[in-house]
Amino acid sequence: MSAQEMVRSKNFKIAAMVVGVLLVAIVSFAGGLAVGFHKARFSYAWGENYERNFLDRRDMMSGRRDMMESFGYDRFGGRDFRNAYGVSGTIISISGDTIVVKDRDEKENTVVVTDKTLIKWGRETVQFGDLKSEDKIVVVGRPGDNGTINADLIRVFGSN
Repeated sequence: MSAQEMVRSKNFKIAAMVVGVLLVAIVSFAGGLAVGFHKARFSYAWGENYERNFLDRRDMMSGRRDMMESFGYDRFGGRDFRNAYGVSGTIISISGDTIVVKDRDEKENTVVVTDKTLIKWGRETVQFGDLKSEDKIVVVGRPGDNGTINADLIRVFGSN
């Protein structure tokens, strides 16, 4: 191998390494963008439903109607849509692995609890058996079959 071929081979190796490093950097950057967009979409969807889950309709009657309208609270105007990803209200019955929750609109919602469901009372983790009728709860989960909610998280706020 001549000196000229060795220099060309060394330059080729350096160029290949630079291209490889750039390729890894670009793929890492694209992966970071994908994760960021996924998190942003989730946050946006959560924010769209925040007021329906955590604010009381009485707040609308007490001068906060303009704020609620800016959130899009009345966007569906009487079409009686339910939030399939969660509910807040009072437990009216517990049977097996299901809870029936009456929301602020006096509608009954069925929540399915699994062994993976996290149940919190303040900072403490509690068991499914600790729940009782008349407890005020907020449920966050995924839509299930037949209009149920598969609970991922249940926050307990106590009884009346």
